[in-house]
Amino acid sequence: MNFLWLIAPVFAIEPVLESVEAGHINWTTMQLEVTSRSDRTVGAWKNVGVQEQDALDRLKPLIDDAARRVRFDATRRADDLLTTEEGGAPPSVVRRLDDGIGSWRVQETRYLSNGGVEMDGVLEIHRWLRPMLLSLSKPNSGVPLAEGPTGLLIDARHLDFKPCLAPEVRTQEGEALVHPTKVHPEVLRSKAPALYVQDPADPLAAKQAGPHPIFITAEAAARDCILELSGVDSTLMTDNVGFKNAVAAAKVVIVVTP
Repeated sequence: MNFLWLIAPVFAIEPVLESVEAGHINWTTMQLEVTSRSDRTVGAWKNVGVQEQDALDRLKPLIDDAARRVRFDATRRADDLLTTEEGGAPPSVVRRLDDGIGSWRVQETRYLSNGGVEMDGVLEIHRWLRPMLLSLSKPNSGVPLAEGPTGLLIDARHLDFKPCLAPEVRTQEGEALVHPTKVHPEVLRSKAPALYVQDPADPLAAKQAGPHPIFITAEAAARDCILELSGVDSTLMTDNVGFKNAVAAAKVVIVVTP
């Protein structure tokens, strides 16, 4: 199977998208993409600055609302983190997340023939929620080594699984094998714990997991963003050094059906 992956032609595959109000979450690129439209009727191509400002003013609350709906893990959305109450983020992290939600950028502005303006805004999900990931990481998380398998690919296409920033993969006994606490802190600074794709032949999957990954088919899904392994795979992976190295280096790919 590794050989077939290596010789597969390079072609574009649709990313994993989840619809949200006025846009979608691109779980493959870890971006929230939202579109606003100005409906100010000032005439075609007249006072275009008015329409631009109107579209921009509409974009901010749309992104803010959609961002709060982003799933962080199996039990919490971003909105749950923006509080210091139980289940929320530590106070210092809440302040950083509250500031970071405004770090979105305008990606594209389109000028319509009727004089209106459409504006796309993008928020980098990993960059925004990174402080929370780092608050979970442990200094003694495994050092990512270049030994054994080059990565980990988990097939969850047959399961009712919903992507989140911090997915979990557990044994049948409930032990977490994949979790932000298992990823080296320096790795979490630059990348999310896992990559989501629709097809294992996606070139991004090959780039993330490398030419010789471990292939696993998840047996069950729970609470939206938790995968469970079979008893056999649970036993094999619990003490597998290559598996642990792949997780520590965030070389994990999860194949899902949007």
